[in-house]
Amino acid sequence: MDIKKLEKNMVNGSAARLFPVLADSKKEEKATSILLSIFTVVPDYAKAVLEEVGAPVGKRAKIECFTEVSFKGSNEKSRPDGLIIVTNGSKKWAALVESKVGRSDLTQEQVETYLDIAKEQGFDAVITISNQFAQLSTHHPLPISKVKTRSVSLFHFSWLSLTSKALLLTSSKAVSDVEQSFMLKEMIRYLQDDSSGVVSQFKLGKDWKEVCTAVHQKVRLTKSSSEVVGAVSNWFQTLRYLSIQLSLAVGKPCSVRLSKKHKDDGQQRLSESISSLIDNPILTGEFEVPNAANNLVLELDFLRKSLQCSVEIKCPKDVKQARAAINFVVNQLKSYDGDDLEVTVNYPGRIQDLSANIRTALDEDGRKLLLHDHTKELPVSVIIWRDHDLGTQALKSPSLPQTIDQVLQSFYDDVVEELRAWQPKAPRIRRSKKLDDEDRPQITSGSNVEADTATSISGLTFLKALKR
Repeated sequence: MDIKKLEKNMVNGSAARLFPVLADSKKEEKATSILLSIFTVVPDYAKAVLEEVGAPVGKRAKIECFTEVSFKGSNEKSRPDGLIIVTNGSKKWAALVESKVGRSDLTQEQVETYLDIAKEQGFDAVITISNQFAQLSTHHPLPISKVKTRSVSLFHFSWLSLTSKALLLTSSKAVSDVEQSFMLKEMIRYLQDDSSGVVSQFKLGKDWKEVCTAVHQKVRLTKSSSEVVGAVSNWFQTLRYLSIQLSLAVGKPCSVRLSKKHKDDGQQRLSESISSLIDNPILTGEFEVPNAANNLVLELDFLRKSLQCSVEIKCPKDVKQARAAINFVVNQLKSYDGDDLEVTVNYPGRIQDLSANIRTALDEDGRKLLLHDHTKELPVSVIIWRDHDLGTQALKSPSLPQTIDQVLQSFYDDVVEELRAWQPKAPRIRRSKKLDDEDRPQITSGSNVEADTATSISGLTFLKALKR
């Protein structure tokens, strides 16, 4: 990036202010100015956000932010909401920022125009912010032409994700500077207040309702249907929303698990999920929680109108009986007094899996239902799961994400946080036969003592003898 070119071509632009003097109607501009100004004075927060977009945000980095910028060139009348410039030694990086608040959504035309401006001015990236969700900052909620992103990177953040990053920093007391911590908390307070107009309740779009209706009426879904594409996109946004909510609930960063190919190519993930939904009207998601025994799995079944939460725990391999392997998992839930959990034991190969209600599984006699009489093979894993009946109306409701959030966190609270994964015991030192006192070598002075001793005893015993 050429700083001199930037300074020469910038027609408009004001330094981002923590207290912008703007009309009450300028909610979008206020929020953007406050956010960008925080980047310049709270380096821990700037790093938490900007390192995701490739900015060189080291300890010595200088961050400058401007609002309402425009530049000489073919799109001089266009005015992105902001500009971020990061300088770290010889490294220079710049990105345009475009934001929307409330229920206003980004548009493809506007985003692609700003990508053109960034390319023309030699900027590195365009960052968009709205209440739309993207699975990763590198994935975008809009179908932007890949031609536009060949030379300029495109990133997206939701306002909720930006707020959650700030909340996690403050809750963990990662920002030690008193003034910086205060300013970060003030930004959070502003963004979370209804009067700011920034965050609106996340709701599913009309495409979701239409796909629900089509499935229930047994109408064949097609890959080319815009409603199907919209519904699957809604599901991806829901998963991201849920991961942020779970992060805030546990105070640690949680994420949706994606395969490497899906991280690298969001469109491939969309295409594969659409094909899967058409073949079997079920949508799934998997959440990674720091230090949890395993990932939390979510499954939404359109036909059954149900939501299933589950967690799978690998069985111990250092036991001799299947009952002992099952006991390791089931006994961890002894304090659970409900009857709405199911237990499924997975056996290797073609051996049939067995299931039972949690109350049966916790009963010593009832646990026999999870054992096979005809095999001594140890089970591979135990799955603990719970079904939640959504009903047609809840499934179609725009506020379904909030319902799922309650179900997911309830399952985590009741089950996942109580479980621990099995791990092999640490290997023991292989000790030689103990020597009697009369057999223990006497260490005396002399140049050949160690050599003589080494010939009579070996390894660890020798070293212990020397220490004595």
